[in-house]
Amino acid sequence: MLSGLLICAMVASAANPPVAKKGALQDAASKEIATLLKSPSFRLEKNVSAWVSLMVNDENELVVLSVKTENESVEHYVKSRLNYQKISTQLEKGKEYKLPLTVLSES
Repeated sequence: MLSGLLICAMVASAANPPVAKKGALQDAASKEIATLLKSPSFRLEKNVSAWVSLMVNDENELVVLSVKTENESVEHYVKSRLNYQKISTQLEKGKEYKLPLTVLSES
């Protein structure tokens, strides 16, 4: 079976603590990002967590700053799926956002 991806939390501003309330824009961005990360083509033996730091450029494209995870496949997958993808949600340009996510194993 293939791994499933679960966005387990919200897009949070890097300047705010992770427990900050989620705004409507950040909720919409989280949903768009979850859609971009659907259907990974690799298998995992256990669930893998990651923190993704990203920002939006002047063309409203996502720019992945870092992916903190112990699994290199997850890191490459997230970068390849999100980097320079346009989103319709208008987040603040140049502001760093952090996204916690979990890739679930289906074994």
